[in-house]
Amino acid sequence: MDRLDRVSIFLSALIIGLTFGAVYGLMAFGMVASYRITGIINMGQAGIAALSAALYWKVAAVWGVPRIVSALGAIVIGGLLGAIIGYIALKVSWPKVVTMIFTLAITFLLFTCSELTTTLYNQSGATVFGDSGFDVGYTYVTLDQIGSFMTCLVVVLLTTWALRRTRFGLFVRVIYDDPVVAATLGIPLPGYVVRVWAIAGCLAALAGMLVSIRTSLDPTMILFVMVWGLASAVLGGLESFALAFAGGLTLGISQGLLGGMLSGVLGPGMENLTAILIVAIGVLYMGRKRRHLAHLQN
Repeated sequence: MDRLDRVSIFLSALIIGLTFGAVYGLMAFGMVASYRITGIINMGQAGIAALSAALYWKVAAVWGVPRIVSALGAIVIGGLLGAIIGYIALKVSWPKVVTMIFTLAITFLLFTCSELTTTLYNQSGATVFGDSGFDVGYTYVTLDQIGSFMTCLVVVLLTTWALRRTRFGLFVRVIYDDPVVAATLGIPLPGYVVRVWAIAGCLAALAGMLVSIRTSLDPTMILFVMVWGLASAVLGGLESFALAFAGGLTLGISQGLLGGMLSGVLGPGMENLTAILIVAIGVLYMGRKRRHLAHLQN
């Protein structure tokens, strides 16, 4: 293999890794948001992502509705589902681990709805930004890959700005830091919890649409995307939005480069094992250096 071939493989693997990593980071962003405001890990994200992606495919690819309208509709549905799950999580008095298992049960229910929507086995999702692209050396870069990465980045930056610079973000951060103080100040906790979970649902829906063209609409594949999103959130200590997104990029790039550059050298799935080792190191670090997060080691 000559040098040009190596560079081409490297670019292709890097682009794939960045695309997946940005989606992992987007999923992690929503999980960190819902966790910080309720202390509950929202496993419903995978179900919302799968159903939203399936509905987007159905409306855009089968019914022929314009992509922008289909995408916005799927995101709205994701937000509504997130709000409903958040409202239930807020109202029940179960232990947090039981509530987390409940959100996982919701995911499996939404998986069933997703499979009823597609009806086809291993159906690929519909592109959001189209199928065209261009060559960079020997690497073919699609507009959908570029659009997916840029969309994730812009959405994360806008959400971060809203949390830091708006009245809504100020109240959310007060609730994050001390719910008792927030209640004393008259901040309506239920309304803000539902809104934050709705935002997390919107992010999950967007992540599902962007990744389904690469993983198919198979709910099991999208479940793995949520698992890596959760791993990214854990790398951020389930507190830092920036570190969670950076963790997603790290995992995606490591998977892409190891899978692309060492294809044929590593055994099947070894790139995932390496990414798991990165997560394990991050979790151990969190438990040792930040004692209030030691429970994450479990």
